[in-house]
Amino acid sequence: MKKWIILCSVIVLSAIMYMTKPSQDDYTAWLLENMSDRMEGQSPMMSMGLSLFGEQMIENRTEVNDYLLFNTFKTEFRGKELKFIGVFHTFIPLSLDGE
Repeated sequence: MKKWIILCSVIVLSAIMYMTKPSQDDYTAWLLENMSDRMEGQSPMMSMGLSLFGEQMIENRTEVNDYLLFNTFKTEFRGKELKFIGVFHTFIPLSLDGE
């Protein structure tokens, strides 16, 4: 009986993970928002450039790997490599180059 409960729990959790893994579009929007927040109050030209070209720049510099239950995202930006895992509609940092 316990084995069936554990098996059913694993199946349900796997299904939820699969259905809630974020897409590249989700990642792009999330990263663009975070970058905009961090650059707020800094160079107005940089903020304007990010708002105009940020989405395309992120998409072109991002590598996505799909592992069925989650995705990994690797983006190179301004000489840094950002790595995140996308699971449950959330992005968890794996490594931030230089940190």
